[in-house]
Amino acid sequence: MVGPSSLKQLTGIPHLASLQYRDFRYTWIGNMFAGAGMWALLVAVSWWTLNDSDSSGWVGVTTFAAMLPFLVVSPVAGLLADRLNRRNLAAICFTGEAAVAATLAALVLTGAVEIWHVAILAFVAGAFRSTSEPSVQALIPNQVPQHNLLNAITLFAMTRHGARFFGLLIASPLLAWDSVGVEGVLVFSAVLYACAAFFMMRGLTISSGDGRTQQSPLQGMVEGLKYIYSNQIIAIFILVVAFHCALVMSYDSVTPIFSREQLGATDGSFLGYLVMGFGAGSLIGTLLVAGVRAEKLKGQLMVWTGLASGIAPILLATMGNIVPAVFFAAAMGAAQATFMAITNAYVLSISPDRLRGRIASLYVLHAGGIMAFANLGYGFLADTVNAPVIFYATSVAFLAILLSLVLAQPILRRVYRTGEVAAA
Repeated sequence: MVGPSSLKQLTGIPHLASLQYRDFRYTWIGNMFAGAGMWALLVAVSWWTLNDSDSSGWVGVTTFAAMLPFLVVSPVAGLLADRLNRRNLAAICFTGEAAVAATLAALVLTGAVEIWHVAILAFVAGAFRSTSEPSVQALIPNQVPQHNLLNAITLFAMTRHGARFFGLLIASPLLAWDSVGVEGVLVFSAVLYACAAFFMMRGLTISSGDGRTQQSPLQGMVEGLKYIYSNQIIAIFILVVAFHCALVMSYDSVTPIFSREQLGATDGSFLGYLVMGFGAGSLIGTLLVAGVRAEKLKGQLMVWTGLASGIAPILLATMGNIVPAVFFAAAMGAAQATFMAITNAYVLSISPDRLRGRIASLYVLHAGGIMAFANLGYGFLADTVNAPVIFYATSVAFLAILLSLVLAQPILRRVYRTGEVAAA
């Protein structure tokens, strides 16, 4: 059992500094459970869809359904995060996701499930997730002091990406176990979400933005949009993130068929191991960057991890064996999660609290919304073009775009040289 003295020693490590704050600690644990539940759910759904339809295109459809809410729900979700108690809103969303996973498990167990059921439930789960994301992101700056914000945001990114490791560490073997399979993993996902809601409610921080009740919902959303697109610094970061998500992070619909055709998978365990490897790399990468204090190093890491994000998929695509494939999936995870964590921290650090929920939701909109359409396209493309070709083409395109933006944009060059962004 970890006592107070052990916890003090643990949080004394620079990489884990923000965990010394009680409310952030509960938020972090809750999101780790939620992230693990999400990835267990997505992998189970993807493998079931591929087996049922024998088409990567249908995997793209269900992945699109899960990610579409990040495009259509996020603006409203951001407004809710600036009007309601952010902690309560996140806990309600986690409970809703638990209900979705349990419902899907029941449909699979009874043999009544069809692909359209999966697509609708994936959309509902995505709607809950796209609502909880900006709520939690806007809550965190109220739980830690400013000098620990990058550390806290990076640790939060660990829950989003690193939870793949913890969730799939158990879910992957279950997928290979005939008596458990997809339905057992869905039940496991529901339990994880329930734990997430429980820990989220343990926090005491009350945070709800400015609560401008005189504004209509439409006016509130428009205000957030105007702020983002009129603020050059935030706009540039979101543009870079959009290209990153569209070109090197939208492989969820491709990895199932990649695991089967390139790696010789006969069940969902190989897919689970790939996702778990990505999660392990994400966990390590975000943990290391969480301890970075030098501003200049943060800026340099943003650029270098962006470049690594484009190189790692090319290396993964050359693999024909699960062991080295998991290694390069881990490299992808480390680079991509670190890049996303740093850019997210920069955006939130210069955002005013009264708009932070809406800005966080629009950050999620550009990331998740673009990934929805990219996954849909890549899924159908993988039915006619080998998956490795998709990895090669998108990675090269991202590397060219990132280098062009860094060289052309004074803001990005300044961030690389100094690690600092001007106040918004």
